[in-house]
Amino acid sequence: MSDAKQPPTLIRKWEGFDMGLQFLIAWPTLTVIISIIHLTALNQPVWRSLLYGVFWALPAAFVVAMASQNEARKRRKAAEQDAGSGPTA
Repeated sequence: MSDAKQPPTLIRKWEGFDMGLQFLIAWPTLTVIISIIHLTALNQPVWRSLLYGVFWALPAAFVVAMASQNEARKRRKAAEQDAGSGPTA
């Protein structure tokens, strides 16, 4: 795979994590973000914002982890195909 197709280092490290670890990192992060959105943009009380944040962060973190694993799988498959084709002369 050429260097132009390589993702940044941070993304490669993120995709190298196990799906469970990705979920455990994404869930509290998304809880804070979603809670802040409910508190500010939707003008919810603090306790309800936190409750919604915890609730909606669960499926969101799962989707983030699944998407990350899928992208890593696509990159590996593309790299294997590039390596398998070899140089054509």
